[in-house]
Amino acid sequence: MADRLVISYESRHFADVDWSAKADRWRASFYENGAKVFGTADITRVIPGATPNPREALRQDPGLLDRIPRVIFTEDGGLVPVLAEIRPSLLLLLESVEVSAEWRGKGVGMRLAVEALRRLAVPGALAVCYPAPIHDHGPDEPCSFDSDDPEVRRPDEEAMEKLRRAWARHGFSLLAEGVYARRVEP
Repeated sequence: MADRLVISYESRHFADVDWSAKADRWRASFYENGAKVFGTADITRVIPGATPNPREALRQDPGLLDRIPRVIFTEDGGLVPVLAEIRPSLLLLLESVEVSAEWRGKGVGMRLAVEALRRLAVPGALAVCYPAPIHDHGPDEPCSFDSDDPEVRRPDEEAMEKLRRAWARHGFSLLAEGVYARRVEP
């Protein structure tokens, strides 16, 4: 797989803008050697203690990071106690992983996302994710592909459970409120 699939990275840098207005976001693109991109992973990098209040910055520029900032950062931007004890040198917040239809359900996107995180890591880095399907609705709103069943049931609950088990197989463990984390080393 290593010689067949390729990961490339891009990062957007804004002139005259610091982290208090725009997050340090990276996009890893997955493609077969010599072929078109079949998937992406968006990753936000946070340097604890150096990044000005990341919770507030991510409130203004959230991307798809819905739950992660409020679970891992205090209101003033410090790390919650359980993470402060770990003292990570870098936080890699996995915002999203998407692969085209023909690659879904094979675990390839997840393996490539873990590898992308590893490649962006420095010693002492911690990767954080919220395993859930990507939809255009908030966490407490009905899913866009909601069934016709009048009993309101979130149809993505089963998908979330499967994703959580899959991320756990890749070494991620529950931190709080459905947010998972794992140490990653380069």
